[in-house]
Amino acid sequence: MLNYMEYIQKCFYISTLWNRDNSYESFLATSRQVLDFPIPSGFSMTVSSKNTENSFTSISISQLGELAGSLSYMYSSVDLASAYNDTASVSLQSMFEGYRLLSSPRISNYSQRPTLLYGKMYFPSQFLEGMFIKRLSENSQLLIKFINTPKLNKLYNSTTIMNICYQRQTPKSAQEYVFSTNEALFGLRYIYNLGAPTPAADASLFSVGCELWCAAQSLAPGMSTGLRYSTHLTSSGKPLTMTLVINPLLGSIESTYAIKTSVLSTFVSKYNFNVYSYESDLSLGCHLWRLSDENKSVTDERFNRLKTEQQQELVDNFMHIDPAHMLSETNSTRLFISQHQTSDFSSSLKCATSLNKQQISLLWEGRFKDWLLSTGVKFDYKDMNPRSLGYGLELQFSS
Repeated sequence: MLNYMEYIQKCFYISTLWNRDNSYESFLATSRQVLDFPIPSGFSMTVSSKNTENSFTSISISQLGELAGSLSYMYSSVDLASAYNDTASVSLQSMFEGYRLLSSPRISNYSQRPTLLYGKMYFPSQFLEGMFIKRLSENSQLLIKFINTPKLNKLYNSTTIMNICYQRQTPKSAQEYVFSTNEALFGLRYIYNLGAPTPAADASLFSVGCELWCAAQSLAPGMSTGLRYSTHLTSSGKPLTMTLVINPLLGSIESTYAIKTSVLSTFVSKYNFNVYSYESDLSLGCHLWRLSDENKSVTDERFNRLKTEQQQELVDNFMHIDPAHMLSETNSTRLFISQHQTSDFSSSLKCATSLNKQQISLLWEGRFKDWLLSTGVKFDYKDMNPRSLGYGLELQFSS
């Protein structure tokens, strides 16, 4: 489940027409959401509110060994009303992320230069973190993050780590130039999208990318390169995404396959292999949704009504094969995307396992009254008696 400030940042990107998926950092977003989701630790509760059209506050309290909490504030120079909803009315697919429905990047015509400010203080540790986002042009922005650790005693002074990132994206490509004060780290991320940025490309998107890193203090290099292919099945409109990421310095190869078999289910597999050590691992996961009772009858009626139209469309495609039409976004694809975005879900369940580590993670997320709930458990099954590795409950409310 996204925390409140992550949700506000997502609303900011939607409102300002910034494509967060047009980035090399998002190549493995789907597999991470379904296979590597975090399990709540202990008990935590977050209460948040939209104070004005441009400001948001949030307070969080957690209990894990000792009582702790945080207080955060966020300001947006633009009104986020078109994308923002409180926990009583927000769509669960916006908060409980899983499969990323990708579309071909478009030319942004957003002429404003919005700003987003974010600050958070943890107590009793007084640990600070902050973020600043400034749109510089229609297709570029500046992102600055910092972390400040308090002075613990006379021997250890306070430390501030700052990351500065200049991002630029177009329908064809996207670049990120990164500098971190931690070891004077310099980085470059690049992605190139093959195919023309037209509505026809929504049915199929192929991207290649890479990242290069160098720590100036230690002269330690780092790099990786990857491929991402996303498309929709012509007959049903079901989306699938395949990725391949290679790190030649570490010798690791990671491939993923994700398919949304229906509006209610997603299945993901990931295979890791190291060419130096010959170690490998296979991870499997699924994300299941449950429709609300009011939405079930509407969904059944919609499918029955469109069944005849889909059959006729298949016949027309077979009788009149047109390459341009075969590449275009079909009615079944538009129907699938629309149904996913408008469905009223009541809860979801994520399950993931690693055959090498022999671990299972379970996460249930749903809504109770005006609250969002997230609870899960992680355990291993190496021995005859499964051992819990962590469990917890998270509550979130916003107005």
